[in-house]
Amino acid sequence: MRTLGGLVCFLSTVAFSFHIQRSYAGTKSTSYSQLLLNQSCPVSPLISLQTDTCLVKPNNCSGGYCIYSDLDFSGSRGISFLTTPEMEGIFRESIQKHKLSDRLTGIAVDAFEQRDIPGKGVGLVAKRFLQRGELIIREPPALIVHLDAESELPDSTRFEMQQAGVEALPADTKLEVLGLMGHFGGDPIEDRLDTNAFGVMLGGSEAEHRALLTQTSRLNHDCRPSCILNFNPRTLTASVYTVRDIRPGEELSISYIDTRTTYAKRHAAIQSWGFTCSCAACTLPPGDRFLSDDRIQQIKHYTAELKDWSNRSQAAPEIAEALIRLYQEEQIFYYIGDAYRLAAHTYSGVRDGYHALRMASNALVYGLQAWDDMGSSMRDVLELLENLEKHWSWGKRLEER
Repeated sequence: MRTLGGLVCFLSTVAFSFHIQRSYAGTKSTSYSQLLLNQSCPVSPLISLQTDTCLVKPNNCSGGYCIYSDLDFSGSRGISFLTTPEMEGIFRESIQKHKLSDRLTGIAVDAFEQRDIPGKGVGLVAKRFLQRGELIIREPPALIVHLDAESELPDSTRFEMQQAGVEALPADTKLEVLGLMGHFGGDPIEDRLDTNAFGVMLGGSEAEHRALLTQTSRLNHDCRPSCILNFNPRTLTASVYTVRDIRPGEELSISYIDTRTTYAKRHAAIQSWGFTCSCAACTLPPGDRFLSDDRIQQIKHYTAELKDWSNRSQAAPEIAEALIRLYQEEQIFYYIGDAYRLAAHTYSGVRDGYHALRMASNALVYGLQAWDDMGSSMRDVLELLENLEKHWSWGKRLEER
Protein backbone atom coordinates (compact mmCIF):
# COMPACT_ATOMS: atom_id res chain seq x y z
CA MET A 1 0.00 0.00 0.00
CA ARG A 2 1.27 3.45 -0.87
CA THR A 3 1.14 6.36 1.53
CA LEU A 4 0.19 9.92 0.72
CA GLY A 5 1.93 13.06 1.82
CA GLY A 6 0.35 16.50 1.89
CA LEU A 7 -3.09 17.72 0.96
CA VAL A 8 -4.07 20.18 -1.72
CA CYS A 9 -7.13 21.91 -3.12
CA PHE A 10 -5.65 24.13 -5.86
CA LEU A 11 -7.53 23.97 -9.17
CA SER A 12 -5.55 24.47 -12.36
CA THR A 13 -7.20 25.42 -15.65
CA VAL A 14 -6.83 22.16 -17.53
CA ALA A 15 -9.30 20.72 -20.02
CA PHE A 16 -10.98 17.61 -18.69
CA SER A 17 -12.81 14.67 -20.16
CA PHE A 18 -15.14 12.85 -17.84
CA HIS A 19 -15.79 9.13 -17.79
CA ILE A 20 -19.27 9.14 -16.29
CA GLN A 21 -22.37 7.11 -17.06
CA ARG A 22 -25.53 6.53 -15.10
CA SER A 23 -25.47 2.77 -15.50
CA TYR A 24 -25.23 0.50 -12.49
CA ALA A 25 -23.54 -2.79 -11.75
CA GLY A 26 -25.48 -5.99 -11.65
CA THR A 27 -26.13 -8.00 -8.50
CA LYS A 28 -23.60 -10.59 -7.32
CA SER A 29 -24.92 -13.72 -5.70
CA THR A 30 -23.52 -13.11 -2.21
CA SER A 31 -25.40 -12.05 0.87
CA TYR A 32 -23.50 -8.81 1.32
CA SER A 33 -23.95 -7.80 -2.32
CA GLN A 34 -27.65 -8.57 -2.24
CA LEU A 35 -28.12 -6.60 0.95
CA LEU A 36 -26.22 -3.66 -0.48
CA LEU A 37 -27.76 -3.53 -3.92
CA ASN A 38 -31.31 -4.32 -2.87
CA GLN A 39 -31.34 -1.63 -0.20
CA SER A 40 -33.31 1.40 -1.29
CA CYS A 41 -32.77 4.91 -0.01
CA PRO A 42 -34.61 5.63 3.26
CA VAL A 43 -37.10 8.45 3.52
CA SER A 44 -34.47 10.58 5.30
CA PRO A 45 -31.25 9.68 3.52
CA LEU A 46 -27.97 9.73 5.38
CA ILE A 47 -26.76 12.26 2.84
CA SER A 48 -29.45 14.86 2.45
CA LEU A 49 -28.67 17.35 -0.31
CA GLN A 50 -30.53 18.94 -3.15
CA THR A 51 -30.17 15.69 -5.11
CA ASP A 52 -31.76 12.27 -5.07
CA THR A 53 -28.59 10.55 -3.82
CA CYS A 54 -28.09 8.76 -0.57
CA LEU A 55 -25.50 6.73 1.27
CA VAL A 56 -26.73 3.15 1.41
CA LYS A 57 -25.67 0.51 3.92
CA PRO A 58 -26.67 -3.14 4.28
CA ASN A 59 -29.14 -4.44 6.82
CA ASN A 60 -26.36 -6.40 8.53
CA CYS A 61 -22.72 -5.66 9.32
CA SER A 62 -20.01 -8.04 10.39
CA GLY A 63 -17.40 -7.84 13.11
CA GLY A 64 -17.95 -4.14 13.71
CA TYR A 65 -17.64 -3.19 10.02
CA CYS A 66 -20.23 -2.24 7.42
CA ILE A 67 -20.38 -1.58 3.69
CA TYR A 68 -21.61 1.81 2.57
CA SER A 69 -22.13 3.01 -0.98
CA ASP A 70 -23.18 6.23 -2.69
CA LEU A 71 -24.00 5.38 -6.30
CA ASP A 72 -24.50 9.01 -7.40
CA PHE A 73 -21.27 10.30 -5.85
CA SER A 74 -19.10 12.50 -8.10
CA GLY A 75 -21.41 12.65 -11.10
CA SER A 76 -22.62 9.04 -10.75
CA ARG A 77 -19.05 7.73 -10.59
CA GLY A 78 -19.98 6.13 -7.28
CA ILE A 79 -18.00 5.21 -4.19
CA SER A 80 -18.04 2.33 -1.69
CA PHE A 81 -16.65 2.10 1.84
CA LEU A 82 -15.81 -0.80 4.11
CA THR A 83 -15.42 0.88 7.45
CA THR A 84 -16.75 1.16 11.00
CA PRO A 85 -20.11 2.69 11.90
CA GLU A 86 -18.18 5.34 13.85
CA MET A 87 -16.76 6.60 10.55
CA GLU A 88 -20.18 6.99 8.94
CA GLY A 89 -20.58 10.60 10.02
CA ILE A 90 -17.10 11.54 8.79
CA PHE A 91 -17.75 10.02 5.36
CA ARG A 92 -21.16 11.65 5.25
CA GLU A 93 -19.58 15.05 5.85
CA SER A 94 -16.83 14.42 3.28
CA ILE A 95 -19.34 13.35 0.64
CA GLN A 96 -21.39 16.45 1.29
CA LYS A 97 -18.34 18.70 0.98
CA HIS A 98 -17.36 16.95 -2.24
CA LYS A 99 -20.80 17.49 -3.72
CA LEU A 100 -20.98 21.12 -2.64
CA SER A 101 -17.47 21.97 -3.83
CA ASP A 102 -16.77 23.41 -7.26
CA ARG A 103 -13.84 21.08 -7.88
CA LEU A 104 -14.26 19.09 -11.05
CA THR A 105 -13.01 15.53 -11.27
CA GLY A 106 -11.59 13.90 -14.35
CA ILE A 107 -8.42 13.59 -16.38
CA ALA A 108 -6.70 15.87 -18.88
CA VAL A 109 -7.06 13.49 -21.83
CA ASP A 110 -4.80 15.59 -24.04
CA ALA A 111 -1.97 15.39 -21.49
CA PHE A 112 -1.03 11.72 -21.42
CA GLU A 113 -1.72 8.25 -22.71
CA GLN A 114 -1.21 4.72 -21.44
CA ARG A 115 1.72 2.77 -22.86
CA ASP A 116 3.81 -0.31 -22.15
CA ILE A 117 6.93 0.73 -20.24
CA PRO A 118 9.96 -1.59 -20.59
CA GLY A 119 10.64 -3.29 -17.27
CA LYS A 120 7.59 -1.71 -15.61
CA GLY A 121 4.54 -2.98 -17.44
CA VAL A 122 1.93 -0.32 -18.15
CA GLY A 123 2.47 3.37 -17.37
CA LEU A 124 1.39 6.86 -18.38
CA VAL A 125 3.38 8.94 -20.89
CA ALA A 126 3.07 12.63 -21.78
CA LYS A 127 1.39 13.30 -25.13
CA ARG A 128 2.39 16.97 -25.20
CA PHE A 129 4.68 19.35 -23.39
CA LEU A 130 3.48 19.72 -19.81
CA GLN A 131 4.41 22.77 -17.78
CA ARG A 132 5.23 22.58 -14.09
CA GLY A 133 2.09 22.94 -12.02
CA GLU A 134 -0.43 21.45 -14.46
CA LEU A 135 -3.27 19.46 -12.94
CA ILE A 136 -3.53 16.25 -14.93
CA ILE A 137 -5.72 13.98 -12.77
CA ARG A 138 -8.36 14.72 -10.17
CA GLU A 139 -10.43 11.82 -8.94
CA PRO A 140 -12.13 10.37 -5.86
CA PRO A 141 -11.49 6.78 -4.76
CA ALA A 142 -13.74 4.05 -6.05
CA LEU A 143 -13.30 1.94 -2.91
CA ILE A 144 -12.12 2.84 0.60
CA VAL A 145 -11.32 0.11 3.14
CA HIS A 146 -10.52 0.59 6.81
CA LEU A 147 -6.98 -0.66 7.41
CA ASP A 148 -7.89 -2.42 10.66
CA ALA A 149 -10.39 -4.61 8.84
CA GLU A 150 -7.45 -6.71 7.67
CA SER A 151 -6.66 -7.80 11.22
CA GLU A 152 -10.14 -7.69 12.73
CA LEU A 153 -12.19 -9.51 10.10
CA PRO A 154 -11.69 -13.07 8.80
CA ASP A 155 -10.22 -12.99 5.33
CA SER A 156 -13.25 -14.67 3.80
CA THR A 157 -15.62 -12.11 5.32
CA ARG A 158 -13.46 -9.15 4.31
CA PHE A 159 -13.05 -10.45 0.78
CA GLU A 160 -16.80 -10.93 0.43
CA MET A 161 -17.57 -7.44 1.74
CA GLN A 162 -14.95 -5.82 -0.49
CA GLN A 163 -16.37 -7.67 -3.48
CA ALA A 164 -19.84 -6.45 -2.56
CA GLY A 165 -18.59 -2.87 -2.45
CA VAL A 166 -17.12 -3.19 -5.93
CA GLU A 167 -20.24 -4.90 -7.28
CA ALA A 168 -22.30 -1.96 -6.02
CA LEU A 169 -20.36 0.57 -8.09
CA PRO A 170 -21.70 1.93 -11.39
CA ALA A 171 -20.65 -0.19 -14.35
CA ASP A 172 -17.85 2.03 -15.68
CA THR A 173 -16.25 2.49 -12.28
CA LYS A 174 -16.46 -1.22 -11.56
CA LEU A 175 -14.70 -1.94 -14.86
CA GLU A 176 -11.94 0.52 -13.96
CA VAL A 177 -11.38 -1.31 -10.67
CA LEU A 178 -11.32 -4.73 -12.30
CA GLY A 179 -9.04 -3.41 -15.02
CA LEU A 180 -6.26 -2.59 -12.54
CA MET A 181 -3.20 -4.82 -12.37
CA GLY A 182 -2.67 -7.26 -9.52
CA HIS A 183 0.74 -8.66 -8.61
CA PHE A 184 0.26 -10.94 -5.61
CA GLY A 185 -2.56 -13.32 -6.59
CA GLY A 186 -5.35 -14.64 -4.39
CA ASP A 187 -8.64 -12.78 -3.99
CA PRO A 188 -8.96 -10.46 -7.01
CA ILE A 189 -10.17 -7.36 -5.14
CA GLU A 190 -7.69 -7.84 -2.29
CA ASP A 191 -4.91 -8.26 -4.87
CA ARG A 192 -5.86 -4.99 -6.55
CA LEU A 193 -5.94 -3.23 -3.20
CA ASP A 194 -2.55 -4.63 -2.19
CA THR A 195 -1.04 -3.60 -5.51
CA ASN A 196 -2.68 -0.23 -6.11
CA ALA A 197 -4.22 1.26 -2.96
CA PHE A 198 -2.88 4.36 -1.22
CA GLY A 199 -2.88 4.85 2.52
CA VAL A 200 -4.96 7.87 3.60
CA MET A 201 -5.80 9.31 7.00
CA LEU A 202 -9.49 9.97 7.54
CA GLY A 203 -10.98 11.33 10.72
CA GLY A 204 -7.67 11.59 12.55
CA SER A 205 -4.60 9.44 13.04
CA GLU A 206 -6.62 6.52 14.42
CA ALA A 207 -8.59 5.98 11.22
CA GLU A 208 -6.22 4.99 8.45
CA HIS A 209 -7.82 3.57 5.32
CA ARG A 210 -6.82 2.17 1.95
CA ALA A 211 -8.07 4.20 -1.00
CA LEU A 212 -8.29 2.71 -4.49
CA LEU A 213 -7.69 5.42 -7.11
CA THR A 214 -8.29 3.86 -10.51
CA GLN A 215 -6.55 6.49 -12.67
CA THR A 216 -3.77 7.61 -10.31
CA SER A 217 -2.70 4.03 -9.59
CA ARG A 218 -1.55 3.70 -13.20
CA LEU A 219 1.34 6.06 -12.42
CA ASN A 220 4.56 4.17 -11.80
CA HIS A 221 7.03 4.91 -9.02
CA ASP A 222 10.15 7.05 -9.33
CA CYS A 223 12.34 8.26 -6.47
CA ARG A 224 12.64 11.56 -8.37
CA PRO A 225 9.10 11.76 -9.76
CA SER A 226 7.78 14.15 -12.37
CA CYS A 227 4.42 14.50 -10.59
CA ILE A 228 3.07 14.73 -7.07
CA LEU A 229 -0.11 13.26 -5.62
CA ASN A 230 -2.13 14.84 -2.85
CA PHE A 231 -5.32 13.61 -1.22
CA ASN A 232 -7.87 15.89 0.43
CA PRO A 233 -9.78 13.84 3.04
CA ARG A 234 -12.35 16.58 3.51
CA THR A 235 -13.62 16.15 -0.06
CA LEU A 236 -12.31 12.62 -0.76
CA THR A 237 -10.41 13.94 -3.77
CA ALA A 238 -6.95 13.03 -5.08
CA SER A 239 -5.08 15.46 -7.33
CA VAL A 240 -2.00 14.82 -9.45
CA TYR A 241 0.18 17.76 -10.53
CA THR A 242 3.34 18.03 -12.55
CA VAL A 243 6.26 19.29 -10.44
CA ARG A 244 8.53 20.15 -13.34
CA ASP A 245 8.34 20.60 -17.09
CA ILE A 246 7.78 17.28 -18.89
CA ARG A 247 8.62 16.57 -22.52
CA PRO A 248 6.34 14.64 -24.90
CA GLY A 249 7.07 10.92 -24.64
CA GLU A 250 8.40 11.18 -21.08
CA GLU A 251 6.85 8.90 -18.48
CA LEU A 252 4.73 10.47 -15.75
CA SER A 253 5.57 9.21 -12.28
CA ILE A 254 4.92 9.70 -8.58
CA SER A 255 6.78 8.39 -5.56
CA TYR A 256 5.32 5.64 -3.41
CA ILE A 257 7.75 6.43 -0.55
CA ASP A 258 9.41 9.36 1.20
CA THR A 259 12.03 10.56 -1.27
CA ARG A 260 14.11 12.39 1.35
CA THR A 261 15.96 9.21 2.32
CA THR A 262 19.21 7.59 1.32
CA TYR A 263 19.48 4.92 -1.36
CA ALA A 264 19.65 2.04 1.14
CA LYS A 265 16.48 3.17 2.93
CA ARG A 266 14.63 3.76 -0.32
CA HIS A 267 15.71 0.36 -1.62
CA ALA A 268 14.42 -1.35 1.53
CA ALA A 269 11.14 0.58 1.52
CA ILE A 270 10.29 -0.19 -2.11
CA GLN A 271 10.88 -3.93 -1.70
CA SER A 272 7.45 -4.27 -0.11
CA TRP A 273 5.99 -3.43 -3.53
CA GLY A 274 7.60 -6.48 -5.06
CA PHE A 275 10.01 -4.68 -7.39
CA THR A 276 13.40 -3.03 -7.41
CA CYS A 277 13.44 0.63 -8.39
CA SER A 278 15.43 1.36 -11.54
CA CYS A 279 14.97 5.13 -11.59
CA ALA A 280 17.87 7.47 -12.37
CA ALA A 281 18.57 8.11 -8.68
CA CYS A 282 18.72 4.40 -7.86
CA THR A 283 20.95 3.45 -10.80
CA LEU A 284 23.67 6.04 -10.22
CA PRO A 285 27.28 4.82 -10.22
CA PRO A 286 28.53 4.12 -6.66
CA GLY A 287 30.46 7.38 -6.44
CA ASP A 288 27.51 9.52 -7.55
CA ARG A 289 25.20 7.55 -5.27
CA PHE A 290 27.45 8.40 -2.33
CA LEU A 291 27.26 12.10 -3.22
CA SER A 292 23.46 11.87 -3.52
CA ASP A 293 23.19 10.25 -0.09
CA ASP A 294 25.43 12.98 1.31
CA ARG A 295 23.11 15.65 -0.10
CA ILE A 296 20.16 13.92 1.55
CA GLN A 297 21.95 14.03 4.90
CA GLN A 298 22.75 17.70 4.37
CA ILE A 299 19.08 18.40 3.64
CA LYS A 300 18.12 16.88 6.99
CA HIS A 301 20.88 18.77 8.84
CA TYR A 302 20.13 22.16 7.27
CA THR A 303 16.38 21.70 7.78
CA ALA A 304 16.87 21.02 11.48
CA GLU A 305 19.19 24.01 11.78
CA LEU A 306 16.74 26.40 10.12
CA LYS A 307 13.90 25.18 12.36
CA ASP A 308 15.99 25.85 15.48
CA TRP A 309 15.25 29.34 16.81
CA SER A 310 17.40 29.08 19.91
CA ASN A 311 20.57 31.16 20.36
CA ARG A 312 22.56 27.99 19.63
CA SER A 313 21.31 27.79 16.05
CA GLN A 314 23.70 28.48 13.21
CA ALA A 315 20.81 29.29 10.86
CA ALA A 316 21.65 31.96 8.29
CA PRO A 317 20.50 32.99 4.81
CA GLU A 318 23.47 31.12 3.32
CA ILE A 319 22.21 27.86 4.85
CA ALA A 320 18.69 28.54 3.59
CA GLU A 321 19.97 29.13 0.06
CA ALA A 322 22.09 25.97 0.28
CA LEU A 323 19.06 23.93 1.33
CA ILE A 324 17.11 25.05 -1.74
CA ARG A 325 20.05 24.19 -4.00
CA LEU A 326 20.25 20.72 -2.47
CA TYR A 327 16.58 20.07 -3.19
CA GLN A 328 17.08 21.28 -6.74
CA GLU A 329 20.20 19.16 -7.28
CA GLU A 330 18.39 16.10 -5.96
CA GLN A 331 15.23 16.99 -7.94
CA ILE A 332 13.06 16.52 -4.88
CA PHE A 333 10.34 19.00 -5.75
CA TYR A 334 7.53 17.71 -3.55
CA TYR A 335 9.09 19.26 -0.44
CA ILE A 336 10.88 22.25 -1.94
CA GLY A 337 8.04 24.56 -0.93
CA ASP A 338 8.97 23.81 2.69
CA ALA A 339 12.57 24.81 1.93
CA TYR A 340 11.45 28.13 0.44
CA ARG A 341 9.24 28.72 3.47
CA LEU A 342 12.17 28.12 5.83
CA ALA A 343 14.25 30.51 3.71
CA ALA A 344 11.52 33.15 3.98
CA HIS A 345 11.57 32.77 7.77
CA THR A 346 15.35 33.03 7.81
CA TYR A 347 15.49 36.24 5.77
CA SER A 348 12.61 37.67 7.77
CA GLY A 349 14.47 36.77 10.93
CA VAL A 350 17.33 39.06 9.93
CA ARG A 351 14.92 41.73 8.60
CA ASP A 352 15.79 41.29 4.95
CA GLY A 353 12.35 42.10 3.60
CA TYR A 354 13.03 41.77 -0.13
CA HIS A 355 14.48 38.26 0.05
CA ALA A 356 11.90 37.18 2.64
CA LEU A 357 9.06 38.12 0.29
CA ARG A 358 10.85 36.57 -2.69
CA MET A 359 11.26 33.26 -0.88
CA ALA A 360 7.69 33.36 0.43
CA SER A 361 6.40 33.89 -3.12
CA ASN A 362 8.32 30.83 -4.32
CA ALA A 363 7.04 28.86 -1.34
CA LEU A 364 3.48 29.75 -2.31
CA VAL A 365 4.02 28.60 -5.92
CA TYR A 366 5.16 25.15 -4.84
CA GLY A 367 2.88 25.03 -1.81
CA LEU A 368 -0.21 25.37 -3.97
CA GLN A 369 0.52 21.84 -5.15
CA ALA A 370 1.99 20.25 -2.04
CA TRP A 371 0.23 21.84 0.93
CA ASP A 372 -3.22 21.79 2.43
CA ASP A 373 -5.30 24.55 0.84
CA MET A 374 -5.52 26.54 4.06
CA GLY A 375 -3.36 24.48 6.38
CA SER A 376 -0.76 25.89 8.72
CA SER A 377 2.00 26.17 6.09
CA MET A 378 -0.22 28.01 3.63
CA ARG A 379 -1.60 30.36 6.29
CA ASP A 380 1.89 31.10 7.55
CA VAL A 381 3.18 32.12 4.10
CA LEU A 382 0.09 34.21 3.36
CA GLU A 383 0.46 36.02 6.68
CA LEU A 384 4.10 36.77 5.90
CA LEU A 385 3.23 38.11 2.45
CA GLU A 386 0.35 40.18 3.81
CA ASN A 387 2.27 41.96 6.57
CA LEU A 388 5.91 40.97 6.79
CA GLU A 389 6.90 43.21 9.68
CA LYS A 390 4.10 41.79 11.86
CA HIS A 391 4.98 38.18 11.09
CA TRP A 392 6.25 36.18 14.07
CA SER A 393 9.64 35.66 12.37
CA TRP A 394 10.43 39.33 11.69
CA GLY A 395 13.74 40.20 13.36
CA LYS A 396 13.61 37.09 15.54
CA ARG A 397 17.10 35.87 14.58
CA LEU A 398 18.53 39.23 15.65
CA GLU A 399 16.74 39.03 19.00
CA GLU A 400 18.09 35.53 19.69
CA ARG A 401 21.64 36.72 19.09
